Amino acid sequence: MRETLYLRLRGNTPEAAVTYALAAGAPGPATRAVSATLEQALALAAGRRLVVFVPGMDVRLTSVTVAARQAQKVLQAAPYALEEQLAEDVDTLHFALGPRQANGSHPVAVVARTRMDEWLQLFRESGLRPDALVPETLCLPWDDNHRWGMLAEDNLSTVRTGPFGGFACAPEDLESYLQLSDPDGRFGLRIVLPRDFAADFTRLNRQSELLPAQGDVFETLLQQWAPERSINLLQGAYSQREDLNKLWLPWRAAAATAAVWVLFALVGEGLAAMRLGQELRAQEQRNVQRFQSLFPAETKIVDLAAQAERQYAALKGGAQAGGPLPLLEGAARALTANPGLTLQSAQFRDGALFLSLTGSDLQALESLRGWFAGRHDLALEVQSANAGSEGVQIRLKLSRA
Repeated sequence: MRETLYLRLRGNTPEAAVTYALAAGAPGPATRAVSATLEQALALAAGRRLVVFVPGMDVRLTSVTVAARQAQKVLQAAPYALEEQLAEDVDTLHFALGPRQANGSHPVAVVARTRMDEWLQLFRESGLRPDALVPETLCLPWDDNHRWGMLAEDNLSTVRTGPFGGFACAPEDLESYLQLSDPDGRFGLRIVLPRDFAADFTRLNRQSELLPAQGDVFETLLQQWAPERSINLLQGAYSQREDLNKLWLPWRAAAATAAVWVLFALVGEGLAAMRLGQELRAQEQRNVQRFQSLFPAETKIVDLAAQAERQYAALKGGAQAGGPLPLLEGAARALTANPGLTLQSAQFRDGALFLSLTGSDLQALESLRGWFAGRHDLALEVQSANAGSEGVQIRLKLSRA
């Protein structure tokens, strides 16, 4: 059996400190972790499988249920099915599926495409491509006895809340995240502790079992990791790129020759007409996409100009007919009175205003909630609040009370 190099990725440079381990089969109690730089660890990758564990802070775990059984079709539909739950533009996100569950749902891992590209670039520079990219949240202990697995580190708390669920947050936000995820306190914690790590978990008011790591924490993660209860992020475009390159290389010379003949054939007026037609079609498609982003209820575009005029007329009378203007005014006053939050986008549909915000921490969100609590004409609903390496991503729904 081919040996595997397991790598815990923590930084984004070849000089970053990492932890790695080698195993001929599945990792076990005899598997030992070694600390090194990324460059030193990757020097051992030649001829071996490469499995990389990435920070749970950068990966959101959720699930989706769509009317399709083929994984590829589910993967295509997932961004649109989850769009309402996500503060970011789905076009900037990468989605990966876990195995189909008994209830028909699929676990989904969501990560920014920029983060995927940053991770993979580290390996491309060494001429390598990982066989699997795994969120380390799914390497924590898990059982069905009302206990969640948790990894406690100096600057990060990572919690596994189910076979394919979990979250990561700053240690000072842990109590708030647990309260949001389990307000009744039904689940206890099995906490993996690094050596010489000291912390008081009694403030969480939950039954806790401490699992001090005998060696490096990475050894514990490897022993708990089960591939069948994990998600490989290298799916979709990220799984096909290497195969497409291998198919393309043998045909490059022939394709270049064919391209020369095509360029000679497409000359003069014919080439100019083709370019103009492409530009017109692209512009039309951009106009349709922009219209649909502004008015998502208009799912069928028949006459774009007429429909745009109709929507514009409706907005002009919106203040008297329950339109978006009073909601926009309330949102503007709230954000002015509560600094620390930045508006990314706003969308009005079904009589409500949906806002996507970014902030530095959850305290700004609590301040905003308090502001709206004093208003009797507006109602605020927090649809999602996700902490990441770049701050907190928040999605709100503002409606009339």
